[in-house]
Amino acid sequence: MNAQDAAPIIVPLMVPFIDGVARKVRAVIQKRVGPSIVQSWYDLLSFLRIECNSPVDSLTFRLAPYIAFASAIGMLLFLPFGEKAPFGFEGDVIAFIYVFTMFSAAVVMGALSVPSSYTSAGAGREVTMSIVFKPLFAVVIGIFAMKTGALTIEGMASALKPSISVLGAYLLLIYLTYVEAGFVPYDIAEAETELLGGPLAEYSGRLFAIMLWAFQIKRFAMIWLLASMLVLPFVSGSTVLLFQCGAFALLFLGMVVYEAMSARYRIDQAVRNGTMALTLGIFFLLVGWMGW
Repeated sequence: MNAQDAAPIIVPLMVPFIDGVARKVRAVIQKRVGPSIVQSWYDLLSFLRIECNSPVDSLTFRLAPYIAFASAIGMLLFLPFGEKAPFGFEGDVIAFIYVFTMFSAAVVMGALSVPSSYTSAGAGREVTMSIVFKPLFAVVIGIFAMKTGALTIEGMASALKPSISVLGAYLLLIYLTYVEAGFVPYDIAEAETELLGGPLAEYSGRLFAIMLWAFQIKRFAMIWLLASMLVLPFVSGSTVLLFQCGAFALLFLGMVVYEAMSARYRIDQAVRNGTMALTLGIFFLLVGWMGW
């Protein structure tokens, strides 16, 4: 089994350790001892052994974590590990956008199926963020597709050449990745100290573990997408995967460090920043359409 085929199996097992590294780095920056890097795995295993104490008899509430998890795995299937994606096909970027959006839809559906002010507030914030940042992602991908004529992630990344619109799209993708990865100050929907986890507030036991695991996989997928878009235009052959891992590590640690020094935004601040980014994205799309 090569790296491309094994990635959807290996990555879900790795992401709790990666989350543990993030927790350790944040602790060091904040001058705390912090948990072990395997603590996130211990937490998941502990929750997986416990039945969920469901607050409502709702099929939507019970299915939402599984849909979110499946969506996160689906994102992995279309990402290049090396030069090829496990399930890559012509137009897979459209499928990636679909499962990327489905993840947020599952989180919102699960939250709204419970009569709780915390989950309702979290769902409202998730919808508001999606209205701003999902179109931004589509615009960025549209710029890459327009400049390369490709509709596969690896095809776009491998064919990108420097231009004003492409450089602008890269900057917006870095920003968007940070937001969609759920780092502070953009973890507004969950906001543990404010909304007790928002959409996750009423989940417990096994369902909470699956939802938490799905968020960790989605974070990995978004940063790996960015790493691939940065590496594939310049590297080919057997060393691609090594460079992707290196780029992922640098991006992930950089985002964790920034998060440790940041305070959470209000929803209006996030929307204002997102609207400005979307406006810039449309501008760069027009610039790219004009050939620059």
